[in-house]
Amino acid sequence: MEESYCIVTFHITQHSLIFEKILKDKGLEVQLMPVPRQISSSCGISAKVSCNKKAKILQLCKDEDIHIDSFHRVENQKRNNWFLKYLKK
Repeated sequence: MEESYCIVTFHITQHSLIFEKILKDKGLEVQLMPVPRQISSSCGISAKVSCNKKAKILQLCKDEDIHIDSFHRVENQKRNNWFLKYLKK
């Protein structure tokens, strides 16, 4: 199991679908998934991405005018997930 990964949340489902398409077109790994219950969001879909690509992803969102709600870092510790707010946009 990964030690950590990041979750991107969105205000509306359409933004998550645009985000996924653009990241895949740019060759970045992205996986849409339900928003973990520990994270509140307006939209029920989130995107799982690599945390070490955060700066590149945020720049791409700015360049492509992709609207995200927030960026969260997920730490796996002793079989429990602790969600840390990584960036509040």
